[in-house]
Amino acid sequence: MILGHGDDIYSHSINIESNFSSNIYNKSDLSGLQKFLCDHISSIHSYPEPDASSVVNRLAALHDVATHNILVTNGATEAIYLIAQAFRGVKSTIVSPTFSEYADASLINGHNVLYVDSLSEITEDTNLVWLCNPNNPTGTVTDKKQLIDYIKSHPSQYIIIDQSYEHFTTKELFSISEAIQYKNVLLLHSMTKHYAIPGLRLGFVTGNEKLLSFVSKFCMPWSINGLAIEAAKYLLQRNEDIVNLTDYLNETVRFQKALSAIEGITVYPSDTHFFLCRLKDRKASELKEYLIANYGILIRDAANFQGLDERFFRLATQSELENERLITAIKEWI
Repeated sequence: MILGHGDDIYSHSINIESNFSSNIYNKSDLSGLQKFLCDHISSIHSYPEPDASSVVNRLAALHDVATHNILVTNGATEAIYLIAQAFRGVKSTIVSPTFSEYADASLINGHNVLYVDSLSEITEDTNLVWLCNPNNPTGTVTDKKQLIDYIKSHPSQYIIIDQSYEHFTTKELFSISEAIQYKNVLLLHSMTKHYAIPGLRLGFVTGNEKLLSFVSKFCMPWSINGLAIEAAKYLLQRNEDIVNLTDYLNETVRFQKALSAIEGITVYPSDTHFFLCRLKDRKASELKEYLIANYGILIRDAANFQGLDERFFRLATQSELENERLITAIKEWI
């Protein structure tokens, strides 16, 4: 689904002052990276590494695993499409509501796609399981022990766990060194989310050597551009988080509490910085248009997520000042 995601600033003529529609913290200081990229702009005159090997080496050293356990991709989304292509024509089960690209990638590669609400509903004849953890759009985390039990009891199924938001929760998740011990597990990681650089498109996949080798056969060369490679090396060398997670999640709790006090809105629990809301009897699309036109605020209309309806919208916590401004705007609209 090329259209219908959050962060659709490009489709609005009005200046967006506050962006709650993307699950990315928009107030991070990227000035150091920007200067670094300006200093390395000459790299665009040469072909980049065909497999981003220098980034693979840095990731392997950082996570203390072998290079054959890592595949660097053009954002986590490229990884999704590579996996779907590698397993063309299988039966895929998607734990939903969740990121639409699992279904889109599966369908264009001839998968038989089924949707379930939880791991317990997955049928035994499933070949490939897609699980976002923490999940987009709900922000919830599947219990690690439950996930381990499922993986061990279903050795013939391949479990794809998208941990793109792993740096924005305090819940226990798989480490890379743990996951590579399983022959049927692939973890998806997003540098895009971790470092707030969606325009650069950087992600990677980790897994068992044999399984990852099979998927990597479908990679095209030079999928990571030269500036993205330089950016990855810069960021990995510093390995710094863009936000204080404790403060960020505390602000999320405060933000959710204030929103919950507004009559006509239900706010759903989350284990991270983004979460779902539901209007009692009005359309999220109407709220979205009102906020854009009157406040320059962008939210994510969540009606196109499988299993959700036109009342749902998703928010990602921003600064306290921006959060308060959104609360005031919603109260006015309600």
